[in-house]
Amino acid sequence: MITEEKERISGIHGNFVICDCQREYSESLFGIFVRKYSGKYQFHIFHDLEKLKVFSQTSEIHILLIAEEYGEEQIEEIKAGKVYVLSEKEKACVRDGISVFRYQPAGKIMETVLFCQVNPAKKERPRIRDEPVLNGILGVYSPVHRIGKTKFALRLGSQIAEKRHALYLNLEGYSGETCYFPDHNGYDMGDLLYCVRQDSMNQGIKISTMTGQIKGLDYILPMKNDVDFRSVTEEEWISLLDVITQKCIYDCIILDLGDSIQGLYEILRQCSRIYTPYIEEEAALAKMEQYEKTLREAGYTDILSRTVKRKVRKVSIKPENDGLSGIQDFHGRNGGFYEADRTAL
Repeated sequence: MITEEKERISGIHGNFVICDCQREYSESLFGIFVRKYSGKYQFHIFHDLEKLKVFSQTSEIHILLIAEEYGEEQIEEIKAGKVYVLSEKEKACVRDGISVFRYQPAGKIMETVLFCQVNPAKKERPRIRDEPVLNGILGVYSPVHRIGKTKFALRLGSQIAEKRHALYLNLEGYSGETCYFPDHNGYDMGDLLYCVRQDSMNQGIKISTMTGQIKGLDYILPMKNDVDFRSVTEEEWISLLDVITQKCIYDCIILDLGDSIQGLYEILRQCSRIYTPYIEEEAALAKMEQYEKTLREAGYTDILSRTVKRKVRKVSIKPENDGLSGIQDFHGRNGGFYEADRTAL
């Protein structure tokens, strides 16, 4: 047992126990927690409920994260300071303890635990859900190129991430990843698609291990090979979006879309809103007109009804090249820059 004096000296807040019959899932979760939060808790893992009961008789359990499969009566027999029940449903009702959605990033699970530890009267972390524009899938696409679409999408995502769980996905053949992401050596969209193709029960937790973060916005690196990118089918992209929507906790997915993706229009149809940056130049306006005409003639007027145009203008002041801190400015041709409306939403 860790006394208050030991806790004060070591910084360890007590025993954090995971008990789950899904071995692969729980071991992945356990590994992430140990790597990221070992200075906060002493972590333990069990797959056998009887062994957990024996452990609880000799050691104090401060936090218990346990699978709902064990049943409420069995869970109630385990003495623990706080009980969190891993559930297959995002908002499940449990008789004793706090429900935690299983298929979400490990960091979000720990975020819920930490929030409830310091706010014991509250059952879950408050989330803003009353603004439809911020829900679901948001697309960023323009037939006009080199006007800062990716920076616009990143800025949009960073604004949403201040209030909600948001994920940025770059769906372009040539994304220029080294320019936008500080760590470009991790998992990328190819790994994400492979995970989805495996049809695993643990897709939510596996996806959480692939994300990086910049300015509070989660992201997964773009695919590095344009040939591989172009080979991904429309059905695979839509299946991927379904998995993330259903098995991850993201309120919002921001899609940064390019022309080389298969099924562009059908993917745009998945979006609750599409942001389209443009500039008032003759060639650019002609492209916009042609794009809109094509949508109408092909029967995609619903995309136009959910489209928000964002005019960008050329400015002469060059921003600092530090990623999102200069996100209001957009690269233009011949050394110029484009600036969009400061309020992206």
